[in-house]
Amino acid sequence: MEREHAQQRNFAQSRTTALILVITAVSGFSFSMGMTYPVIALVLESQGFSETEIGINGAMSGLGLLISAFSIPRLSRSITYRAMIAVSAALGCAIILSMNWIEGFYVWCFARFFLAVCVNGIFIGTEAWLNELLEEKQRGTVIGIYASVISATFALGPACIPLIGFEPPVPFLLCAAVIAVSGLVVLPLKRWDAGAGGGEGGSIFSMVTIAPVMMFSVLAMGFFEAAALSLFPVYALERGYSENLAALLVASLAFGSVIAQPFVGKLSDLLNANWILFGCAILSAAMCAIVPSLALDSVGGFVVLGVLGGTTFGAYTLTLITLGRRFKGPKLAAAMACSALAWGSGGVIGPAISGPSMDYFGNDALLFVLTGLFGLLTVFTIIRRTLQKVAA
Repeated sequence: MEREHAQQRNFAQSRTTALILVITAVSGFSFSMGMTYPVIALVLESQGFSETEIGINGAMSGLGLLISAFSIPRLSRSITYRAMIAVSAALGCAIILSMNWIEGFYVWCFARFFLAVCVNGIFIGTEAWLNELLEEKQRGTVIGIYASVISATFALGPACIPLIGFEPPVPFLLCAAVIAVSGLVVLPLKRWDAGAGGGEGGSIFSMVTIAPVMMFSVLAMGFFEAAALSLFPVYALERGYSENLAALLVASLAFGSVIAQPFVGKLSDLLNANWILFGCAILSAAMCAIVPSLALDSVGGFVVLGVLGGTTFGAYTLTLITLGRRFKGPKLAAAMACSALAWGSGGVIGPAISGPSMDYFGNDALLFVLTGLFGLLTVFTIIRRTLQKVAA
């Protein structure tokens, strides 16, 4: 009996080690992506490219995410998640290293597109693998920690730029080294490998019909993130605040996101995820609605933005948890790919709607658009809950 208990402890410890290594891998990629986004923009600007060309180059990332979302579920039926992550890491590392020497607008676009494809393979693989590794009783807590780590490491990347500069080769060498380590740490996890299940994986379009509210919540998060990161500094400047305060306000959104996710995950282990999503949606709508009436340089302004960052990213955390509970194997990879597609779509739609709205209807239109977005998500969660009760 004692020997059996010892084996169970060793098994649990090795599973915990596997979870830690998978989260470590994805956090390294998240850090590198957080750093390369601003670094590439600054390098292109220093090479004389226009703002329009820099914007088009940035859009290549979204295009790469969207297009690769259609092929990754099929790939996961042929190779394991460990292999997918390792291959994506190797290719991503090579692409980033090449950025030390490449020139020419179309070459930069080509590199940015395929870097996004590699990143998507990594994130879909790690998120699906993580959900496969988790026991049901710990799913919400661990996914909450995962989401918090992703948010924190992504924010850490840009924070390193003042320390190391943006000029090649230092930032690209650092990113390549971090990605190489991230790919290597999953190699010992052969015992816990998953994926390559064969069989029916389901299309990403079928996932929209199976989990429509979850996918809309991810789209809303992608919409919010893109609109807030690109336009909230402009919003703050138009209200008369300084550049430094505008940066701090955006940082408060990120800080709230990091702090809140473990709590959101823990709550999902205790309560119905639909109710938590409803709470996140209605709180997000309320916070967006009151921001125009707040003094943003006050404690209250920072608190409201911190809560907003936490509740909006909470919708994404809940989606990962719910999809992990509902799907396994290739269908889980398809669900994660659909989630990536929804996020990328929101990232494209967000600035496209919010920017013109500010031009035509005034500065506060940014917050009114976001209020409407999360109000719509609130309504969808109510409708979904009502339909579930009727079906029961």
